[in-house]
Amino acid sequence: MASLAATSIRLTTTVSKQTSQPLKEQTPESRRAPLSQKQRSGTSPKDGAKWGPKSADPKTSRAGSKKNPTVKIQPIPEALSDSLKSLMRKHRENVELVSKAVLRAYDVAMTDLVDRLFIPSDEPADLIEGNFAPVPEIGDKVRVQVIEGQVPKDFPPGCYVRNGPNPKFGAHQNLNMPLVNGKILYSWFEGEGMLHATYFEKDGSIWYKNKYVETDTFKAEQEKGRWIYLPTMDEQSVPGVLLNRIINLMRQGKMQRNSGNTSIFEHGGRIVAAVEGGEAYEIDLSDLSTKGEYRCNGQWDRRFFGPHPKIFPDTKEMAIYGFDIYKPYYVMGILSNDGQKITHKVDLGLDRLVLMHDIGITQSHIIVYDFPLVMDVYNMMLRGKSMLSAESNSYARIGVIPVGGDQDSIKWFDVDMAFITHHCNSYQEGDEIVVHALVTRLLQIMSVPKGVGKLEWYARGMTLDHQNNFEDKNPSIDGLLYERLHEWRLNLKTGEVVERDVSKRKFPLELPRINENFQGKKYQYCYAASEDINASKAVGYPKYGRLVKVHVSEDERADFHEVGENTFTSEPVFVPRPGSTIEDDGWIVTYVHNEETHQSDMIIVDSQKFDEKPVARIRLPQRVPYGFHGSYIPSK
Repeated sequence: MASLAATSIRLTTTVSKQTSQPLKEQTPESRRAPLSQKQRSGTSPKDGAKWGPKSADPKTSRAGSKKNPTVKIQPIPEALSDSLKSLMRKHRENVELVSKAVLRAYDVAMTDLVDRLFIPSDEPADLIEGNFAPVPEIGDKVRVQVIEGQVPKDFPPGCYVRNGPNPKFGAHQNLNMPLVNGKILYSWFEGEGMLHATYFEKDGSIWYKNKYVETDTFKAEQEKGRWIYLPTMDEQSVPGVLLNRIINLMRQGKMQRNSGNTSIFEHGGRIVAAVEGGEAYEIDLSDLSTKGEYRCNGQWDRRFFGPHPKIFPDTKEMAIYGFDIYKPYYVMGILSNDGQKITHKVDLGLDRLVLMHDIGITQSHIIVYDFPLVMDVYNMMLRGKSMLSAESNSYARIGVIPVGGDQDSIKWFDVDMAFITHHCNSYQEGDEIVVHALVTRLLQIMSVPKGVGKLEWYARGMTLDHQNNFEDKNPSIDGLLYERLHEWRLNLKTGEVVERDVSKRKFPLELPRINENFQGKKYQYCYAASEDINASKAVGYPKYGRLVKVHVSEDERADFHEVGENTFTSEPVFVPRPGSTIEDDGWIVTYVHNEETHQSDMIIVDSQKFDEKPVARIRLPQRVPYGFHGSYIPSK
C-alpha cells in the first residue's frame, strides 16, 4: 500500500529546484464549507481568527518581486492515467477479497468457538411445548370460514393482527456449557416475532396469514440457517448472560437478538412492529413483509423505540419514547399526524435507567413512570449480578409533562411503591390527572430466588395471603405477582396524590385495552385478559382463561366472558362500530386456543353483551401460539 501511494505521488507531481514551500492551500470555493459552532463538537478557531485559507503575504505579491518556488501539478498522460487507474482498481479489488476472506475466517473461528463452548442439551427450553411452541409460516393467505354465528354486517373491513414470540433459530433447547460445567436457559420471550393476521375484506371474504418480523438479526440467522445469537435473558446464570452478550457483540456487533415480537400498531399510514430492547420495523400489511427499520422518517435517533406509543385521538399526533443505556436515559417525542416529522423532543432527566414499558396521555399531557425496576448494565458487567433489579428501598413517581413542555415543566408525584406492567388510560378532570394502570409488587421477568423452583415461585407469587395453603409463608414471594388495576389522582395545583385499588385483587388482570377513540379522555371501560391461576401455576407462565370488562369508576365491578374449558385467550382488542360515539358500542376481537383439540380460532364478542357467547367464531387453518399485543387496522 505504501509503495503504491509513493508511486502515485511520483507519477503525478513535478517540483521545481527551489522547492521549499508547502503546497498551495485550496481556494475557498474548493474547500468544504466550515461547520457551524454546534457541529464542531468543541473545536473552534482562536479568537480573531477566521475559518478558511490564510490571506496572501503582500510582500511576496508586489510587482517586480522575486517569484516564490512552487509545486507545479502536471496533467497525467492519458495512457499512464488509464494504466494507473486499472492498477488501483485491481488493487482495491484484491483488498476487498482479502478483507472478505479475513471476515469469513473470523466468522468460522468464532462459530467453532461458540459450538465448543455451547452445546444444545436434550432438555427442551422453557415454554417450547403446547401452544407456546412455534409454528411455521403458512405461505400465501388462506381463506377461512365462520363456523359459529356470523360476522355483523356493520363490522368494519380491515385486519386484526397480533404479534408474539415464535422461536425459530433460538429458544428451542437449553445450552450446556461443558467448559464451565454449567448451562444457560433460553427464554420464550426471546423468540422471534411472528405476526398473525386475519383479513376482513369488503366482499365479505375472510383470510388468514402469518409471517415473521424480519429484523436485521433475523436476516443474519436466516442467511446462516442456524442460531447465531446466544440467549441473554436467563437471570439464573448472570455470568453466562454476560459472556453471551460479549460473544454476541464480538460476532455480530449487537449484544442480543432483536426479536421484534411485542407490539404492532398503525400511524400515519405506516404499520409498525416494535419490541422493548430493539429497533422498530415497518410492515407491509398486505402480505406482512418487513420493509425495514422504522425511524420516524429518519428523525428518531434513540437506540430503541418504546413498544407502546400513544395516539391523540383528535389530532392523530403520536407520543413516542425510547431509552438508551447512556444518559439521557429516556427521551419523549411528538410525531406529526402524518408520521413525517418529530415536532418536539424532551429529555426526562432521569438519574436511573428504569424499565418503562408503557406510557400514557391526556388530551394535553404525557404520563411517564419512574418506578424502581432498574436496568444496570454495569451492575452485571462489574459485579456479576442481574442487569434488572428492584430497588425495594427506593422511590416510585409518576411524571406529568405538558405536550410541548421542556424538562423543567415536568411535574413529579411520589406514589406508593409498586411496579407498572401496562398503562390502561389517563385523563384530566379539573385540577386532577387521573391515571389507571396495572400494578404488581413483583414482575415475572425478575430472577427467581435461589433455592426456590420456578413453578413454586410462580405459584406462590400468584397466591394471595388469604389463599395461602403453603406450610410456610414467605412475604418476599407470596402474592407479589398478582396484577390489579390501580388508580392515582394527581392534583396539579396542590401536588396531592390519592390512590385507589380499582379491582381490589378480586381477579388478576393483564394486557389492558380500551376503545382507542377514548385514549386520553374520561372513559368507563377497560378490557383485559384474566389469568386462569391453576393453569398458569402448572407451567409457570400466564394462561388467560377469560376476558374482563372492568367498570373503572366503580370498585370491583366487572363483566366476564368465559372463553371455554381448557381454552385460553390473547389480548382483547376493541373494534368500534363505525359512526358510533358510544364508548362500548363495538366488538372485542382476539385469538383463542383449545388445548384439548389443539385448535385455534378468532372470536368476535359484542362488547355490550359481554357475557354472552361470541357473535362469530372463525376457524383458523393452523394453531396460533400465545402471544402479546395486537391491533385492528380498518381498511382505508
